Amino acid sequence: MSQNPAAFDPLQRWEKVCVGLLLASAVVFGGLVENKSAFLNRRMGDLGCYLRAAWAVRAGVDMYGLTEDNGWHYNYPPLYAILLTPLADPPARDTSELAAASVGIAASPLGGPLPAVAVLPAGASYLAPDVPYTTPYAVSVAVTYIVNVLCLALAVHLLARSLERTAADPAVRTLPRGCRRWWLLRTLPVLACLPPIGHTLMRGQANFILLLCVCGLIAGLLQQRRLTAGVYLAGAICLKIFPAYLLLIPFWRRDLRCGAGCALGLFVGLLLIPLVVLGPERTVSSYRQLAIVLVGPALGVGEDTTRAEELINVTATDSQSFRSILHNTIHLDRATRPAQASPLVQKIHWAVGGAFTLATLLVAGYRRTLTGPALVLFVGSLTLVMILMSPVCHTHYFALSLPLVMGLIAWDWERTGRAGLSAGVIALIAVQIAGNTLPLLPATEVLKGVGLATYTALSLWLLACVAIRRSAAAPSVAVPTRTDLSAAA
Repeated sequence: MSQNPAAFDPLQRWEKVCVGLLLASAVVFGGLVENKSAFLNRRMGDLGCYLRAAWAVRAGVDMYGLTEDNGWHYNYPPLYAILLTPLADPPARDTSELAAASVGIAASPLGGPLPAVAVLPAGASYLAPDVPYTTPYAVSVAVTYIVNVLCLALAVHLLARSLERTAADPAVRTLPRGCRRWWLLRTLPVLACLPPIGHTLMRGQANFILLLCVCGLIAGLLQQRRLTAGVYLAGAICLKIFPAYLLLIPFWRRDLRCGAGCALGLFVGLLLIPLVVLGPERTVSSYRQLAIVLVGPALGVGEDTTRAEELINVTATDSQSFRSILHNTIHLDRATRPAQASPLVQKIHWAVGGAFTLATLLVAGYRRTLTGPALVLFVGSLTLVMILMSPVCHTHYFALSLPLVMGLIAWDWERTGRAGLSAGVIALIAVQIAGNTLPLLPATEVLKGVGLATYTALSLWLLACVAIRRSAAAPSVAVPTRTDLSAAA
């Protein structure tokens, strides 16, 4: 269906002002993040966990036993800590722990004689060896914030551009850069997801790198660059563990090229880079520690409790997973709420997650024919179910719902032929903002416990399933082939 001509017009003056205000707000918000993270009496946010683990990589100590100043641990695979080594944050020097921290001397691949691997007790203080080129923490906060904003912008643009290049309407495929439709597709999803986006930036979380990987996966599938899509999927898995759930996508679509790209990326990110930087012994030790302190306890296996009070226990965080919402709904009084979910709640959690997974797959169908917004909605729906199935689902994880929002907007425009602020798009944005903002307010914090953000996200999932089914029932349209895409690029 042809687009309305006004969609291809340049932005009006007031629209340019709105875009400028959005960009300026990112700069102002960056100042707030810098102050809160680096210049208060106590460092706020999660960035310290990653930068302390980066220091552990350089200093040769156990990245999973070391804690940052607030007593929190690093809980990711080694790759992220390795990539952050230029921004490493050392602990305060404490000569009382010299005997504990200095366990032999080894040659680090990063240069210089440094202490060998030392698995030290959680919460202990550590001797900080002299590691050269340590970046000031305030500078690290600023650099990380800029990188996160750039990753967000790149993820949004990558997905929007892929939707435009693969659109059924030839006019959209030759869309003028910077026109009204171009800007709306890139700004409306950000506005709809602004609460979790701001929450992610404030905490210094790595969600936007993960979002970039998910958008890259979708873009690769849309443009039939399936090997590249698999590499992006591997990047998500190398960053955090739970995106391994998205391996369902190449399996369900019987996409061997995507699977091969993922296997190659996993080999490089999980094995080759850690082996080069850490060496074989430290690599094996790191993965063993990760399994003991995080993977096992998260799945209810093992007896390690070092992450219980900060992550694993249901009461440790304001999780929005199926398990946490069920547990919190049964025990509404937070003061008397048990720290552990019952075995029945655990089983229901996995059953509900499995049901949503199966429903998403069945709606999409066992085929590789989904294209355009329907494909975006399929991957976005599985991404949403993925975070809700994770034993810990923080509210800032809902920044990953951005592909779903963009897919629904693109589907609405494709269906109606009018790219703009329709009543449906306005309602979608309003519900997302309200559902993700109210749980963060002190006066309505009880809504966080009972899962308002979760139910808001599930409304997106339901809309996506309806849109996928309607797309499957609609008459087929000509979609550009890979040759057409290469010629257009």
